[in-house]
Amino acid sequence: MLEAAAIALLWSMVLSLVLVANAGALPRVLLNGDQKLNTSFTITQAKSPNWTPQRVPITAIYAAPFIKHKMRMPKKLRDAVAELDSNETSGIHHRANGQTADGTNGLYTFPVKIGTPPQTLRILFDTGSGDFWVWSWLMPGTLTAGRNIYNGSNSTSSGRWDGQSFNINYQQGNAYGLVWQDTVVLEGDGGQLGVAGNPIECAQNIGGTHLPALTGIDGMLGLNMWVNDSESPNPQQTWFNFILPKLSAPLFTANFVRNGVGTIDFGFINPTKYTGSIAYTPVVPLNGWPQSGYWLFNWSGFAIGTRNFNSTELQVLTDSGCNIVLLPQSISHNYYSRVQGAFQQSNGFWAFPCAATLPSFTFGVGSTRIVMGAKHMIYIALDDGINCLGAIQDTAENSYAIIGSPWFEGLFVVHDYGGNRIGFAARP
Repeated sequence: MLEAAAIALLWSMVLSLVLVANAGALPRVLLNGDQKLNTSFTITQAKSPNWTPQRVPITAIYAAPFIKHKMRMPKKLRDAVAELDSNETSGIHHRANGQTADGTNGLYTFPVKIGTPPQTLRILFDTGSGDFWVWSWLMPGTLTAGRNIYNGSNSTSSGRWDGQSFNINYQQGNAYGLVWQDTVVLEGDGGQLGVAGNPIECAQNIGGTHLPALTGIDGMLGLNMWVNDSESPNPQQTWFNFILPKLSAPLFTANFVRNGVGTIDFGFINPTKYTGSIAYTPVVPLNGWPQSGYWLFNWSGFAIGTRNFNSTELQVLTDSGCNIVLLPQSISHNYYSRVQGAFQQSNGFWAFPCAATLPSFTFGVGSTRIVMGAKHMIYIALDDGINCLGAIQDTAENSYAIIGSPWFEGLFVVHDYGGNRIGFAARP
């Protein structure tokens, strides 16, 4: 564990030295004032009063993590995406049987204050990326109605970073624009943390049909370990990476709740939010790249229902910004072979009768077994009231797996930057 922590510290030092030369218009510094060292605090999910469910093609929901992480799609999905793209004006195509689902299901937002005086935005916290981008005053008014936006021209602490820009692509749409710097503060139960001169990716435009319609979200803040790779020409440290020196412990924990009161704790572990012991495992590099930034680990195997444990290691990425769970198709097909009536739609998305009995799914963290109950195997019910979409979906055999929001809702997850490890525990 000391070796892992030393590696993490070394990379952090190297990254900091590199980014000093890439300073923007304003110095990036931790705020002082009433902020103390050894800070720990809790922020709570906040749903917008303007939040409305958004209907999204099922193909787009399935394709989103593949686009986000630049993964190769299964053939059925590739074909469906090509057809969806050719009929973008309607947003629906017959390969998905004309079906849509709530694309906002499993998205969690938290209040973030930006600028002076502070402007409060509802931000999606995403452990699967590093970018911090927002809906901004640089966008057409047709895209900003009904939401809070960041306006750098109304802040006395802002500054434009000349020459710096960003571009992010999702299957649901894309966002691009300019980079400004300003004060960013997270305030919660127990304290707060702020950074002056923090890079803020200010969208000038957002494309597609789904992303602009997310009225309950004003931006996204990445919580991966290293950099935001959508900024150019100079990628920057994530907000979390930068505030680490102020925290009581260099970690945060995720305790998400669908349609409820979930939390993120910074700098401490609350023992009332989990049961039993926390099972830790080292964060591993993606394809040998130690600075990939992903919260990626090797699970020690899996079991379906009461079947024997299969001790096959697999790289797994935790991504709170992903609506589904992706497993190699041999595992997902094995799972659904035990669900009566399960079937794949023409785009490859698994579904089953909502009345079906679902087996649990167990994955290994070292010698510990983490059990996901049946309720976490359902993504959402379809409008027909008969069939449900599965949380588990196919990815390629030679790909890493992704644990998305359906399983986050059943887990207490510790993201331990200082120990270069990730921990899992059951909830009460």
